Amino acid sequence: MTRAWTIAALALAAAPALAGPAQQPRNVPDLRPVPPHADETRCDRCHTTEGWSDVAFAHERTGFPLRGAHATVTCKRCHAVSFTQAIGRDCLSCHRDVHEGRLGGRCAGCHDEASWRTRFDADAHRRGNFPLVGRHAFLPCEECHGDRRDRGFARSTPACIDCHRKDYERTRATALDHIAAGFSTACQQCHQPWRFAGAFFAQHEACFPIASGRHAFIRCLACHTTLAGFAITGACSTNTAACTRCHQATCAHHPQVPGFACADRKCYECHPGGAAGDGGGGLVGPRRTKP
Repeated sequence: MTRAWTIAALALAAAPALAGPAQQPRNVPDLRPVPPHADETRCDRCHTTEGWSDVAFAHERTGFPLRGAHATVTCKRCHAVSFTQAIGRDCLSCHRDVHEGRLGGRCAGCHDEASWRTRFDADAHRRGNFPLVGRHAFLPCEECHGDRRDRGFARSTPACIDCHRKDYERTRATALDHIAAGFSTACQQCHQPWRFAGAFFAQHEACFPIASGRHAFIRCLACHTTLAGFAITGACSTNTAACTRCHQATCAHHPQVPGFACADRKCYECHPGGAAGDGGGGLVGPRRTKP
């Protein structure tokens, strides 16, 4: 009897062990910790024993080193789904294109990793179709491209007259009415980008060279008595050139020249190039400097 009871007691004691682990009671919440990364349990790959928030993952090994502002972004900001799921490395994979594709997807051409603030300046503008030269380099972007909401820079390259129409129309009140004379609205044909003063009329070369020599940089009304009513016709006959205004003293050197007369038209007939010796008359006059 004693042996039978001993066998029964051992059987009852072994029963729970043979039946397996105890089952979780129903309607009782599971309080066991859930791993934050279901697909990765090697915590020591990123975390250290000093603190759970001290992540020391060598991101440069992925081919995308974290520099600038990227170094302060939380991991989940980019890897929202999984750390094993590949994500794009181009800027547009994470950044919304406010330019709507007009400037391409190479954001690094204008932006850097330290700040999203643009690095597109006057020097970079040279790579476009409107290099910023002279005073244009000091204009704020909004003056040509609208307000800051137009971040797409969709506006095409403006023509001179688009920005300088008022300057063009203002010449009505000056000695040289551009509208009446028929000057082109392509301002760069005569003006340089620093200022309107010091203009150069290229068509003048066919009549009387002023690009170089003693007559270079002379203002229009320094030679012409008036340009009111002047119109561009291609003819060299304004009849307003006043050579003797500067060269009156040279008249005394020409009495021996056959047909000589101290008159503006005669000066031009003998010296069409404006230089001494053009017509054998030996024009001599004071050298004019840049105004």
